[in-house]
Amino acid sequence: MYAENLMLSEEELKAKKVDGQTIRRLLRLRDVYNYMLRNPLKKDREYVDYIQGCYQGEDGKPLSKRQAYDDMELLHALVGNLQQCTKEWHRWRFNAMIMEGYALALRKEDALAIARLAREYGKFNGLDKEELARGYGEIPHIRFAFDVSVLGFKPIPNVREVIDRLIAKYSHTSYADIAEDAEVVEMVDAIDERKEQIRKQISHADAGAVS
Repeated sequence: MYAENLMLSEEELKAKKVDGQTIRRLLRLRDVYNYMLRNPLKKDREYVDYIQGCYQGEDGKPLSKRQAYDDMELLHALVGNLQQCTKEWHRWRFNAMIMEGYALALRKEDALAIARLAREYGKFNGLDKEELARGYGEIPHIRFAFDVSVLGFKPIPNVREVIDRLIAKYSHTSYADIAEDAEVVEMVDAIDERKEQIRKQISHADAGAVS
């Protein structure tokens, strides 16, 4: 509720049929958030003092400290802890300050200030520098193929015929027949593995004899 409506105007909130109490709190949160942006180095207790000094409850008394801290907790959840500002946030804030000064210079028709601020804005955002090439030409060309030898496998001759033969063989057979064939395959694999182990042992022994 608060996250999606925090930046909406009062008219937009009313159009969405948000209740009055929620609207008042959203407007308060937005004001406190803007105060935090203007004063990012203040402590939470100072923000709480601001809330209590500016806002009252339905009884006409200043908001309680508990209510003010509830607002701070909600704001931290929505926009993060501004006391842990990142460099990106400071960049955004600097741009905002330049734009505020630019708007003021326009109202005062101060051509010198307008030109200076425009130059600072362009320099800070690197608008005076040419963009580097993206290097799209360095992306390797992707080639699709159905040739398994591309992946280092040995192709099976007449693979389609082999597939058809296996389908015909096992379509109407029993599990015992399949298991029997599987055992044969496993035995052959075990023999091949044992041969490889013996070959490595012989090679290792020969290397030791030479040394």
